[in-house]
Amino acid sequence: MVGLELLVKIQPEKRYEFIQTFELMTQSPRKARDCIGQTLFEKSNEPNSFLWVEDWKDSESLESYRRSERFRSLLGAIDVLGSLVKIRTFTFIEE
Repeated sequence: MVGLELLVKIQPEKRYEFIQTFELMTQSPRKARDCIGQTLFEKSNEPNSFLWVEDWKDSESLESYRRSERFRSLLGAIDVLGSLVKIRTFTFIEE
């Protein structure tokens, strides 16, 4: 399993729209195929700074998603609502 993290800083007046975007992107049947889960965290000491985390079945599924129109739309929405601070992928280590 692999993951994707997006660290975003949202304009305070766009906070509600950003949370709506997350809800729309994570609802079935709109949820991306092969995405196991999505979680949104907010930094407690930094209002309107969010960590968007997605868990994917495998690296091929994640890379296909990153090339998709859906992912480009997400990045476009983030650009309108605030800014993308950092993006990274990671691999889960199973014990």
